[in-house]
Amino acid sequence: MEFDQAVAQLATLVETLERDGDERALMLLALMDDIHRPALELIVEGQVEHPVALALLSMYGLAAVDERIEAEEALDEIRPYIEGHGGALELVDVQDGVISVRMSGACNGCAASAMTLQRGIETKLRERLDWFKEVVAVEPAAEPEHANGGASLPLLHIEPLSKGGAGKAAATPELLQIEKLRRPVFVDVGAFDDLGEGKMKAVDVEGRSVLILKLDGEPYAFMNKCPSAGARLPMEGARLTNSVLVCPWHNCAYDARSGKRVDDEPDAPPLVVVPITVIDGALQVAANVA
Repeated sequence: MEFDQAVAQLATLVETLERDGDERALMLLALMDDIHRPALELIVEGQVEHPVALALLSMYGLAAVDERIEAEEALDEIRPYIEGHGGALELVDVQDGVISVRMSGACNGCAASAMTLQRGIETKLRERLDWFKEVVAVEPAAEPEHANGGASLPLLHIEPLSKGGAGKAAATPELLQIEKLRRPVFVDVGAFDDLGEGKMKAVDVEGRSVLILKLDGEPYAFMNKCPSAGARLPMEGARLTNSVLVCPWHNCAYDARSGKRVDDEPDAPPLVVVPITVIDGALQVAANVA
């Protein structure tokens, strides 16, 4: 369709929508204007390298998409899961389809980290990025030097998933070559299948109360204390709505996966995350970090 014809038809469509009072369609047009106008203003000013301008051009295939930005966006989808198990995930580098990441936090080096990386990170990257080849994990930068002359810890290499699916690759025992990394000590707290979806309960972990819950088929655990105003009252009895955990005492809201505040006080202290995993059908919580 010619440009002039498209403009004329668009004007007619807008008049029809305004006459019919179709609020959703009018909102769609307003959103399109909010997206295009600032980007076009930047392009007219010659700022074509500005992220907003590049985003618009990329939508129409007129600019190459930054692979690092794409990788960050894909990792953002899995970060709540990593954070909900006491870890943190950092994008280190992107080169020729190989994405380097750094795992840190309580889950670094634990027995469940290989499965977490395999099932979560690589699967998400393969779903989102058609140029993705493999992911490589490197050790945290702050690890101490060895006594043998300062040699660094070994590189943690994750073998790519087979094209047949995650099930085959997950059975490979050498997903990570981990040496001399501190590992949390896990203790059984019950059967995974006994914890219903969207349900939670408090369990005793070597004298400390830990709140465990199941959300979207995944287990999460936190210290059973609400940090609001230093009250330290138990979170047991909290309401779980979608992915939000609401304290029964103060109505403060937390992300049920990462423990972060999600209400009007985002900078308030979060729930203390406790690493949790499932091994042979049993829920296991890290006792030496709880």
